[in-house]
Amino acid sequence: MPVKTLPSSISCHYGQKNTTGNPFSLADGQSALEAVNLSFCYDEDRKAVSDVNFRIMPGETVALCGHNGSGKTTLMKLLAGLLKPLTGLVKISGVELDHLSARHLFRTVGLMFQDPHDQLFCTHVGEDVAYGPRNMKLADDEITVRVHQAMETTDTGHLEQRPIHHLSGGEMKRVALAGLVAMKTPLLLLDEPFSGLDPASTGRLVSLIRHLTDDHGYTLVMTTHQMSLVPEVARRMLVMQGGRLVADGAAREVLTDIPLLKSAGLQTPDITRFFYEKALRKESLSEKLPLTVEEALN
Repeated sequence: MPVKTLPSSISCHYGQKNTTGNPFSLADGQSALEAVNLSFCYDEDRKAVSDVNFRIMPGETVALCGHNGSGKTTLMKLLAGLLKPLTGLVKISGVELDHLSARHLFRTVGLMFQDPHDQLFCTHVGEDVAYGPRNMKLADDEITVRVHQAMETTDTGHLEQRPIHHLSGGEMKRVALAGLVAMKTPLLLLDEPFSGLDPASTGRLVSLIRHLTDDHGYTLVMTTHQMSLVPEVARRMLVMQGGRLVADGAAREVLTDIPLLKSAGLQTPDITRFFYEKALRKESLSEKLPLTVEEALN
């Protein structure tokens, strides 16, 4: 199935740079992340990821979406270097990710797992946020500065002395992000960041992600099932179906293509579906469909 490429007016800005012995440092004009003919299979019967191609530029915010079994989680693991491709390759800032270059990947790519219990393992919050910079062999003064700045950026400073097991789900997600911010990785891969969160915690995490991308220039790729949250944090959307990339375009264009989302097994945002059905009845599908309640009110 060919990829449905939709028009996009994304304006990119560039992320932080880390050039200390790091082959993956993001450079002006160079793609931050690229998948080239990427394929992977767990068994001989079916490819979990099949011939996927895309490029993400520094500063882009991208939602990787698909129903369970679509291949999006496997694709995320390939991008993070956790799985080795069957065919094809992953490039970070133009450099191929292989067994030699992968040891430098942690300086550029920060991965947040769906379950923060898989990521937070120190006794207290401050120790966990400092764990990455400490393993980078930074000076103690530099570690202290990074931890302070990261916790201030993620609004977790008041949790510094809190035991990890005393954190709520939302607090654990923010602390996990603080650990990535402390390492100054300009490319963030977030696997289902809103999974298991209540509405209040979801709202705080949305605000934090927007702060990191809009105000600090991070490049972001995240998987999510929650289509209503995509327009809040991403400007571009990739859609997986049956291991293949079936759509790549501006989030607005993809989210308002109701037949495409339906065929991919994805739920249209409620407010968008309401206006789409209303437009169908009026035979006025040329009207601009809102993606959020705020847009609908306007």
